[in-house]
Amino acid sequence: MPTLIQKLNSADSIADLWRGGFVAAVSAQERLADLGFYAVVVGERTIVAWLNGCRFEMPAA
Repeated sequence: MPTLIQKLNSADSIADLWRGGFVAAVSAQERLADLGFYAVVVGERTIVAWLNGCRFEMPAA
């Protein structure tokens, strides 16, 4: 079972792929949901997701 740090690192990697245009927004949402995030919103400039009651925002580069 991945640790919280591993989940956050994975989420950041997914956000990097999304920002680079390698992963579509819907695919990014699905991948984050698979990691256990919920209420994932992929906007034009950020990805916002919740995990364990905490809000995480991954801004565009």
